[in-house]
Amino acid sequence: MCAHRPLSTVEVRKQNRNRVYRRLTESWEPVTKQELAFRLSMSLPTLSQNLNELAELGLIDRSSTTDSTGGRRPRLITPLPDARFALGAELTSGDLRLVAVNLRQEPLAYQKILLSFDNTPAYGARLAELIERFLDGNRLDRSSLLGVSLALPGIMGPGQNTIEYAPTIGIHTSTPCRFIQDIPYPILLDNDANCGGFGEWWNRTEELQSMAYLSLSQGVGGAILVGGKLYDGVSYRAAEFGHLCLHPGGRRCQCGRQGCLEAYCSAARLSTDLGISLDVFFHRLSQGDAACQSVWQTYLSDLAIAVTTIHTILDCPVLIGGSVSQYLPPFQAQLAGLIQELDPLLPQADFFSVCPNSSHSVCIGAATRLVDQFIRGI
Repeated sequence: MCAHRPLSTVEVRKQNRNRVYRRLTESWEPVTKQELAFRLSMSLPTLSQNLNELAELGLIDRSSTTDSTGGRRPRLITPLPDARFALGAELTSGDLRLVAVNLRQEPLAYQKILLSFDNTPAYGARLAELIERFLDGNRLDRSSLLGVSLALPGIMGPGQNTIEYAPTIGIHTSTPCRFIQDIPYPILLDNDANCGGFGEWWNRTEELQSMAYLSLSQGVGGAILVGGKLYDGVSYRAAEFGHLCLHPGGRRCQCGRQGCLEAYCSAARLSTDLGISLDVFFHRLSQGDAACQSVWQTYLSDLAIAVTTIHTILDCPVLIGGSVSQYLPPFQAQLAGLIQELDPLLPQADFFSVCPNSSHSVCIGAATRLVDQFIRGI
């Protein structure tokens, strides 16, 4: 076996600085140097050195004090969530959603703009222009910008310079990205469900080492996180839950195959396919509309099969997100019952939960990926 290379002095210093900063950002609460040193089991001289570096980077404040128990009043170390921010952008077939979030995942600004996606330099120039207007209009300091994270409803190539497959925006074969050249900031390009799932994982109060995320929007997608890291798969096609074959020979999917989960459990099944909006569908459902009730019962049955299948394969919590998730809470007990019917050996179907959905959860998740990279790498 090869021996591990010992860490250099520079690497050790960076590792210690990261430990200090991550401890501060776990709670975002002010703390004294003595308390922080105790929690980290770190000497005061080493801690002081790291705090000086974080202060020089503008990431902490040490100007306030706390009550004294005798002697000099201890200074408080306060992490500054607004010291940096990231921009998340969700690109869809019909609109662009932009959000800026600080280091605590708190939205600083949000805007939705009608803009049909087009993989062309002209679209890219317009996108870059809108990003600049967004920054100017919300008085966001570009010197604090970590980068721009772009979320698309498709499979990205490993080098983040190609779109391999994105049928909801009209891309069916591997195509170079032609819309990112005019953005003058660091760029992260990823699948929208990956971003949504990562944002939900990052924001969870309970510790979740591993989870699956099932996104029910105009398309159906997903994400898998293992040990807090996104699992992309060998060909960057992991968690394409929308193309699990639910009913062989069934409804035609946008991918060209028949019976895919996306053909049965997308938001389009309850809206576009019926010529109405989701709000209208669920209003009619609440009013006892027989046609909507029939569609909904079939939808829930198919969703139960999908959730059970994902859990059976991955054996981890399953979080349901996307635009349909905001309507699911009243039906969670019914969905749990359907899941238990499919797997009678389950003592209870408590492995799934519904994410609180907002219109900008995907772009928040996209921005959060940059925030996480920054915190891990500081």
